[in-house]
Amino acid sequence: MAKETLNKKKDFMCGSFSLQLKKRIVKAFVCSIALYGSEAWTLQKSDIRRIEAFEMWIWHRMLKISWAEHKKNDEVLKTVEARQELMDTLRSRQKRWLGHVLRHGSLVRTVLEGRLQGKK
Repeated sequence: MAKETLNKKKDFMCGSFSLQLKKRIVKAFVCSIALYGSEAWTLQKSDIRRIEAFEMWIWHRMLKISWAEHKKNDEVLKTVEARQELMDTLRSRQKRWLGHVLRHGSLVRTVLEGRLQGKK
């Protein structure tokens, strides 16, 4: 039993998976965990740059490309056959969450709309 688990781990780490499978694993596990709770994040420009850099770091690690090779992000994305989607996913989650909150009467809706009852 322990040998089976060890062999599976070695197979997983050796990199014999196809590019498509690696991309699916990254999107299913890494991106979903990285964006956990992102619906309520307030982002600044520095945060956006870090998220985009993190995404590129993932693709570099997946392809085992060293930063010393000085490959441009466009080249890496072409190799992976992908585009930078993390920020798009984050924004769509934020919009979906905002729509959900605004459809229901709650304290969060009141705070987001900035309305208070009574005098101005």
